[in-house]
Amino acid sequence: MTYVDFWKLSLRNIFAAPVRSALTILGMAIGIGSILAVLTLGDAGKVQVRSEMARLGIDRVWLTAGEDSTLRYGDAEWLAQELGTTVTEQVYIPTSVRIGTHEYAALVVGCTSEYMRIMDTTILQGQSLYALDWQAGSRCVLVGSALAKEAGLSPGDRVSVGGVPVLIRGILQQRNELSQVDSSRAVFMPVAVCCELMGQTVHELTLTVPQDVMPQAVAAMAQDLMRLRRNTEVEAITMQAQIEAANSVIAIFVDVLKWVAAICILVGGIGVMNILLVSVRERRREIGVMKSLGASQGQVCALFLLEALLYALAGGAFGILIGLGLIRIAGQSIGLNTSVRLGDVAAVFAAALAVGLFFGVTPAMRAARLLPVDALRDD
Repeated sequence: MTYVDFWKLSLRNIFAAPVRSALTILGMAIGIGSILAVLTLGDAGKVQVRSEMARLGIDRVWLTAGEDSTLRYGDAEWLAQELGTTVTEQVYIPTSVRIGTHEYAALVVGCTSEYMRIMDTTILQGQSLYALDWQAGSRCVLVGSALAKEAGLSPGDRVSVGGVPVLIRGILQQRNELSQVDSSRAVFMPVAVCCELMGQTVHELTLTVPQDVMPQAVAAMAQDLMRLRRNTEVEAITMQAQIEAANSVIAIFVDVLKWVAAICILVGGIGVMNILLVSVRERRREIGVMKSLGASQGQVCALFLLEALLYALAGGAFGILIGLGLIRIAGQSIGLNTSVRLGDVAAVFAAALAVGLFFGVTPAMRAARLLPVDALRDD
């Protein structure tokens, strides 16, 4: 038989039972589509979780003074030069805001412009502080939205904060949730001004962790530098344990879904084997005639393997379409930014071919071993 004969016979046998063939292809397609969706949605989910964790500050290290130690204004600049990364310093002072005869409880946060960027603040009214406002001597502040609403404050108002007259530049809202202060009721003042007015003690240093560097390593280096060079004991807080736990949970869920999708593919492969076994049983006479006319065992085996390959090709192609549809629907419903990788598409399509051929071996071998006399007599 020629290659054309192989293709003709295979296609004819597949289309001879269209409903049965369609269901077999559908079973394979569902498995392929499921694993493509799992791979793509899993990757998108990891990116989304990392983004959410970054918003919470996974790339930060917080330093606070240990027992009998004190952080001083200027430690941040020195530590930033030593570590080659961004370091900010914060001061937190409970106080009150006086407007005429009225007082409102508030918290003064002495910070830098970099801290405001890290905390992802948004100006709701007015404007942010100018570059010169962050220097010592300035009397300009930013006020949290809840405090501004309660006290009826607006940009341009002058109030007394802890007995110090200041000018409100803007009203802000903070989106970063990882903060020990209620930003909505805080007054943000340049740390240089805060230390100038209320002392040189700093309550907290925040270090930015460079990419591909473990937060714990940065924390250890900072502690060693502060102890050896500044004779100051500091305590470091990182989210390394939380990061590892979150990544572990994500990996477990994705692996579970991959196994479920793999089982779906195996079910589709079993469906291919089942329909081919039925086909061998129904076509015993055809096999006997082919062998009587000189067809070898290899040719008969190749014929059924080709049919299995065709089922796998069709199942893989439709599976990719199903997977793309699942990715689109699930991505929109969950709110994930999905991106299908060509490598994943090629991998699942190759898996479909491999599974189809693997489960086609048994029926093909059974057909190849049939003796012509037995096949014709049984019919």
